[in-house]
Amino acid sequence: MTGGRTLLIAIDGIDGTDLERLRRDALPEGAATPRRLRVLPGGPSEAYPSLVSVCTGTSAGRSGVPTDAAFDPGSPSAGLHWYADSLRVPTVFDVAADAGMTTAALQWPATAGSGIDLCLPLVEDLRRYRERWTMARETSSAAMWQRHLRPRQEAGVHLSSAPPDALVAEIAAEALAGGRIDLMAVRLAAYADAQRRSGPDSSAARRALGDLADRQQQILEAFSPGAEDRVILLPGRPCVAVRALVHPNTALVAAGLVRTDGPHVSDWDAFVMPDGPYAALHVDRSAPEGTAARALQALSALAAEHGLCLREVDDGIGATPQTDVVAVLEGHRGTVFGQAATQRARIAGEDPYYSGPLAVTDPDAEVTAVATGPGLPADGSAGSWADLGVSIARSMGLALPGATAQGLRDRAAAPDGP
Repeated sequence: MTGGRTLLIAIDGIDGTDLERLRRDALPEGAATPRRLRVLPGGPSEAYPSLVSVCTGTSAGRSGVPTDAAFDPGSPSAGLHWYADSLRVPTVFDVAADAGMTTAALQWPATAGSGIDLCLPLVEDLRRYRERWTMARETSSAAMWQRHLRPRQEAGVHLSSAPPDALVAEIAAEALAGGRIDLMAVRLAAYADAQRRSGPDSSAARRALGDLADRQQQILEAFSPGAEDRVILLPGRPCVAVRALVHPNTALVAAGLVRTDGPHVSDWDAFVMPDGPYAALHVDRSAPEGTAARALQALSALAAEHGLCLREVDDGIGATPQTDVVAVLEGHRGTVFGQAATQRARIAGEDPYYSGPLAVTDPDAEVTAVATGPGLPADGSAGSWADLGVSIARSMGLALPGATAQGLRDRAAAPDGP
């Protein structure tokens, strides 16, 4: 395959100031002036639905990955959307492969079990796999296992003690040194994880930011972009300090719509599934008539008491064959939703007994990707995650068959929202 290559590095939880600092340090001297491509507020704020929207060119509701976590009515704590069978439309990896391109994806959502040549999804599905090396072998591509994972297993590496971002950067650099890769997508998540665990202004977050710079540099040096190559540094929505943790399912317990056995949920007719700063109300399709109305009434009272927004929806984004989604809860900046049904309904972030995440994504923040290379939109172009994905694919000479977006619009034509 001839022509330019494409490297997409997604960085969870980083803001524009830190990304600009990383960009200055990372891109080589003499590189073309970077273009700033804007993702406007609106749409998903969490990494999995955002990045899948980029890779498919369509909305989170149509892509098959509407939230970070997969919702299984039989087990609401089902894990993340690791698997490619969640997808409803083709991805840029599929289209690139059809065009004869070599593809790689590391720590990228909804890629396990896909046809990507070098795939390292880093699944954490301990319900299905009891041993980590077995999990890695079964969910990664055959080439990834043979070239990069099996040698580490034979050398005695313990996956449970290997920092995921460090492993991803090391293997990405190895893979790039081993031969041409036309499209590589790498996700680095440790910085956002550190902010959620220790707080945005913590020493742990600052250390993670330093590590991030090193790992990004390791990948970029191995990629060694030329004039025909594209590099896109793509931040997620930035993290902000948590002001309040809200547990909507406590209201459904009080209304008799969620039943518990000790601290655990045993049965339910309606259930609220959190997704960072949002939460979706699922109603069992087999529940008695009037269940949705009762659930909405209970959550309306909760929303009024704690200053939340309860928005009824009819598009059913996130619905399953067993459940319908009838409403979405939204909080103020710094609100995060929890799944627990037996804790307090609202816990302030500064509460001494608070034990939830210390940071949450800001759904109202604009994101600015930094990109270099031919075929990309003009500096300042704006749109949605899906628009960005269409534009990236177009710069590679590809069209996404399931796309509903049109691509980023230039500054003069950019809308006020996606």
